Amino acid sequence: MKIKDICGDIKQRKIILCGEYENVIDFIKQYQSELNIKAVMSEHKKDVKLQPYKDYGLETFKAEEAVLSKELIVICDEVKFGAWAKRLEVYGKKEYKDYISQELVDALIYQKKLLVCMGTQLIEQACRFLGYCVKLQEKYSLIYYPENDLWEGHANRMPEYLHVCRWCDVYIRSSCEKERFLFKIVGKNILKPDCQIITVADYGFTGYFPQMIKDREKYNEFLLRQKERLKLSYETVAFARTDKEIENLCLQKMNVQSITEKLMDENYFSKERVTGFFSEEVRRFKMLESTDNIKLGEFIEQHKEEILCRNLNEWNEPVVSFVTESLLQILELPKLSIDMEKRKAIIEENSGSEIPVYPSVWTALNLKGMKNKKYRVVTYYNTKYMPEEEYIYFWTEYLYKAMELVDLMGVDEDFDERLLELNKNE
Repeated sequence: MKIKDICGDIKQRKIILCGEYENVIDFIKQYQSELNIKAVMSEHKKDVKLQPYKDYGLETFKAEEAVLSKELIVICDEVKFGAWAKRLEVYGKKEYKDYISQELVDALIYQKKLLVCMGTQLIEQACRFLGYCVKLQEKYSLIYYPENDLWEGHANRMPEYLHVCRWCDVYIRSSCEKERFLFKIVGKNILKPDCQIITVADYGFTGYFPQMIKDREKYNEFLLRQKERLKLSYETVAFARTDKEIENLCLQKMNVQSITEKLMDENYFSKERVTGFFSEEVRRFKMLESTDNIKLGEFIEQHKEEILCRNLNEWNEPVVSFVTESLLQILELPKLSIDMEKRKAIIEENSGSEIPVYPSVWTALNLKGMKNKKYRVVTYYNTKYMPEEEYIYFWTEYLYKAMELVDLMGVDEDFDERLLELNKNE
């Protein structure tokens, strides 16, 4: 059975919209010429009074005052989809027959297959590239769900996600989410029996960053939690981890300039240590990706002289292009036609801060284009680009300030216990 067998011909039905204002406006602009949109249903009395959609010829009415029979309700609210669905079911409405998510509309109108992607930023960036494949856009309705929005629940997208996934024809996910999400989707047989599932290897890669402590936010987390209360006058950076080399040198009370000079030395890490660390990371990756459809270990090994990732979780253009082209090959679609500069611009525009690759690392691995490289640094106030020496200086100053604040203020009991546990594991 297909969703249109339950929903009917969407072009022949009267449509009622509900949801977040901007989403409703976007939906009207995109589909008013295609659909018979009759009105908007709201949770708020003020909307009935102000009639915010009157410029589009649509009346707004209060949800509990609705008298609906055969209309199809489209929920244009990714965050409150679940709440709207519960309310509509209280009114006797049935999922898919009487109400659907806006995410299903494109596939219904144009009779496309549904391609759902879920996972980390690698999947998100690949989706941006896939958006430039005309043949894919003609055949599939492409939807991306960030894994954090689902697993952490802060955006409450799980109800809509499950609502959409039941009908997807192709399901692509980051392999690092297999254990996390298997019981929620595949284990409950929510996907259609004939749904094509593709997993993409993405386990994070530290091979260029032997200085980083994984899963550690010892000082940065304290700063971010205290940011508003302390009214910090300097920029706080959302670093995902702590640089153990800078931290150790700060603990030795070296001055900022001396630390910077030390870390800029091309012999700071030995070539043996760097190449051994990189090889061990590739080995780890290959072991984890053994059951994945799209593997990265061999690609990383063969292209190690390129700058393949910008931090522990975000990949650069060569990897995103490789994953995208691999997906297109599996889907039997033509290769991307967008040029390399455009691809790099897409990655740059949608990425976070880069982690410095120490000169001793890029010398040992013979990385290309590092001597005059400027690093992207995203703070809570702006985005800037810094040469490596300036960046290490900036990061060292930042960590010193964090340490001073911790020493000055102390930490709460919960934070103290977690730091103790982290130190035990080092």
